[in-house]
Amino acid sequence: MFRVVHFGPDDTRMADARRIRTEVFCGEQQVPPHLEWDGQDAVCDHFLIFDGDAAIGVARLRSYRGMAKIERVAVLAAHRGRDAGWDLMEAVLARAKARGFVKAMLNAQVAVEAFYAAMGFVSEGDRFMEADIEHVRMTRAL
Repeated sequence: MFRVVHFGPDDTRMADARRIRTEVFCGEQQVPPHLEWDGQDAVCDHFLIFDGDAAIGVARLRSYRGMAKIERVAVLAAHRGRDAGWDLMEAVLARAKARGFVKAMLNAQVAVEAFYAAMGFVSEGDRFMEADIEHVRMTRAL
């Protein structure tokens, strides 16, 4: 049903990733563009999930303190609740494992903490604010 593609920062598919991130983070969640576009894209693996020919979700992966850090996970509103996020995360985790990481981490928005917990992530530490959205750090073994 869904298809996930992995690509580098210089790929033309970054335009789709930027469009989705702009719509979800800057539009829906009111994250200021200067926070969304943090300069890290050039050192990340990028992922898009497609429904047919339409890109409907995005994520990125980078090395952070010896761990695989998963960031900017988003699915367009019209496609949520159909397991696209799950399929996307499985592909990101598989890539992290293939790169030799043994642990993954992410800063989850508290609103989707249960989603990541269902994928085996464990919350660590206090909740914190990032871009005026409450987050919690979560980790899991790969």
